[in-house]
Amino acid sequence: MSDPQFDVVIVGSGVGGLTAAITAKLAGLKPLLAEKTPLIGGSSALSGGVLWLPNNVLMQREGIADSREDGLRYLGNFVPENPIWSTEKRREAYVDSIGPMIAMLEEQGMRYQRCHGYSDYYDTLPGGNAAGRSIECPLFNSNRLGTWKAKFRPPSIAVPICSSESARFFRLGFTMEGKLFAAKVAGRLVWSKLTGRTMYNAGASLQGRMLEVALRLGIDIWTDAGLVDLDRQDGKVIGAQLNHEGRPVTVRASRGVIVTAGGFAHNLDMRERYQPKPTSDKWTVSNPGDTGEAIEAMARAGAGLALMDQSWWTPVFFPPDNRPQQQIIPELQKPHGIMVDANGERFVNEANSYMELGRAMYERNKTAQAVPAWAVFDRTARKRHFFGFQPPGGFPKKWKTSGVVKMDDTIAGLARQCGIDPDGLQRTIERFNGFARAGVDEDYGRGNSAYNRYYADPTNKPNASLGPLEKPPFWAAQLWPGDVGTSGGAMTNEHGQVIREDGTPIDGLYAAGNCTASLAGPYYVGAGQSIGTSSVFGYLAVKHAGK
Repeated sequence: MSDPQFDVVIVGSGVGGLTAAITAKLAGLKPLLAEKTPLIGGSSALSGGVLWLPNNVLMQREGIADSREDGLRYLGNFVPENPIWSTEKRREAYVDSIGPMIAMLEEQGMRYQRCHGYSDYYDTLPGGNAAGRSIECPLFNSNRLGTWKAKFRPPSIAVPICSSESARFFRLGFTMEGKLFAAKVAGRLVWSKLTGRTMYNAGASLQGRMLEVALRLGIDIWTDAGLVDLDRQDGKVIGAQLNHEGRPVTVRASRGVIVTAGGFAHNLDMRERYQPKPTSDKWTVSNPGDTGEAIEAMARAGAGLALMDQSWWTPVFFPPDNRPQQQIIPELQKPHGIMVDANGERFVNEANSYMELGRAMYERNKTAQAVPAWAVFDRTARKRHFFGFQPPGGFPKKWKTSGVVKMDDTIAGLARQCGIDPDGLQRTIERFNGFARAGVDEDYGRGNSAYNRYYADPTNKPNASLGPLEKPPFWAAQLWPGDVGTSGGAMTNEHGQVIREDGTPIDGLYAAGNCTASLAGPYYVGAGQSIGTSSVFGYLAVKHAGK
């Protein structure tokens, strides 16, 4: 029996893989989309579903100022002079291909909306955009997938809220706007139940819509089809060796193999080899298929690797009863709270990018224990703000009795419970409280950017992100440097071709997404950077392979 023949074999069904598959089909090619797990969607389906796309058409339609030059200027802030993993040509190809890619997908029925106010994470830098370059999809009725719904990865949080709406929802404890929006969400839940619809949000909405397009186009999709190795001949990649439903299959690819299979977040051996210490495969919130064999296969084929020590870091908290870890992001932008090391000292602007917080935890851990770090708040924060999935108010009894949340009427008592230096924490809070009353964080500039204020409390004056810690009981929780996936891997060029250490391309091998070295190095520059670049380079890979 002869090997199955396709024009392109696409490994992985995240947004980069689905974009590549759709692009290939529309170009008249015969693609195969191979997904290792039983479920389509990858880590993209578990994400916020936001794509960071400079100078995109949705901004243009709404009259939001941006330009090609500003997008490139902004990206240039985060990379050294023309590194091999993010050359000027690669950054230009990314920005220049956004328009054609969105036009192609909109013609196929994809619907997008702009994330109003979701600013670049470093909007004060040259080329930064405070209005925001991120887009997303509206809520999606997953029943439209028919029998494929059972093969689709559902959202991590089944609440009908778009990512761009979350900031309003998180204000339900202190603004009428938040309360009204929470009532609107409750109405959506009731409406969904009455109509029998299952509304997916965030990444599941994006990926559900993408899968719907792929199915309508008749694209061949295999689940339970993991990559074992790349098939090579005379230095060229000519196909892929897969384990499909428990049996080995070699699939030929006349135009090339495109790897979009994610990183190695769930591969402890690779994390120990490449990532900063301490590390764990238990802190990540990426999808279970993120196990790194695709990166290792590309390395065997000659790929140069870069940024393997980096992940899309995000602080995580572990509730009791072995419940899944919870990302702690909006909480650290809001007033009446700080993050400290074991000396009781702050070491970062808590309202900055979550990836920056993770990097800061590891850097601080070289001189003082910051893995884990501690989030410290007062009663006002608990009364007004969410913590993880816990709404404003008190804590469940189990949270307190299990010790995952420490509480005390004094700062010194809280510090002793946590193993934090009491004098150090007292000094830090006294200094921070002075900043909060003046409205200026003299140490780290918290609250000085549009992004710092995105999840903050606009009713808090004079600085929406700064509020004193002065009302007992005081409480604290451990934070670990989790991630939503690793962000290093094979180096690629402006066409999405995988390249060797010397920059020469490997014939027939392309890659996009978390299995590649990030376009912006160890920085997360705006909401949806990872899946935005993954989708564009999935598109570019097919455009080059199909020539």
